[in-house]
Amino acid sequence: MEVVIQKDKVSSKIEKEVGSLPVHYGWFFSKLQGPSADPTNPEVVLEASREGGSEWEMMKSVVYGGLAESITSLGIITSAAPGDLSTLNIVTLALANLVGGLFIIAHNLWDLKHDHSKVPASDDVTEEQVLLEVERYEEVLGNRRHFVLHAFVSILSFLVFGLVPPVVYGFSFRDERNDNNKDLKLAAVAAASVVCIALLSFAKAYTQKRSKYIKTVSYYVVVGFGVSGASYLAGLFINKMMKKLGWFEPTTHAITMSLDEMSWSSWQ
Repeated sequence: MEVVIQKDKVSSKIEKEVGSLPVHYGWFFSKLQGPSADPTNPEVVLEASREGGSEWEMMKSVVYGGLAESITSLGIITSAAPGDLSTLNIVTLALANLVGGLFIIAHNLWDLKHDHSKVPASDDVTEEQVLLEVERYEEVLGNRRHFVLHAFVSILSFLVFGLVPPVVYGFSFRDERNDNNKDLKLAAVAAASVVCIALLSFAKAYTQKRSKYIKTVSYYVVVGFGVSGASYLAGLFINKMMKKLGWFEPTTHAITMSLDEMSWSSWQ
């Protein structure tokens, strides 16, 4: 009789602890049995938050592939716009950079897969959890066994969000008779890129279970504006300096020689 009473007390205590946790954690612990499923153990809570979270891993992969590339692609467009380049040349430059970036992100993913270094866990489940450490791959993307899925989603996100600035620049405010709508095109690219950066930074804050959504989104939006502004000013300054110095410009002597050759060939 005494054993039964003690058992009931322990069961009620466990139910009370589980009930104080969020709904998804409570459901998880209700399915577990044995002493290793102690809901007061921060390691168990951390493991529970990471098990079966394929949608979280997908979101992490989208953020990993798209966030940095959105800012980079925006910077490429804004740096090329001040020059005497046509829309076709600017779009071609951005797309060529995107193709080159595929090799970089593939290399980074491969290095991350073989990186077994430990980093502090960022999931704010319990106060004690700040003392826990996880592998860097798990913190950035999730379960290492899902590497193929993570790589596919990251590269797809890299391409999709990297294509936004050149596609918007190429197809917005199109006027075949006038290719000087660069200011309007840049405004459209900036607006589209800010939306992408804000969405991806919000997803980054969400996957880290942070409540500082406004701070995270503001940080990456400011970084995007800073990169685009610095790139635009750098492109404008370098373009004016090159024109002033006369570098990479055809000389008068070269033009005269080419005209003489054309005249001589016409007589033959």
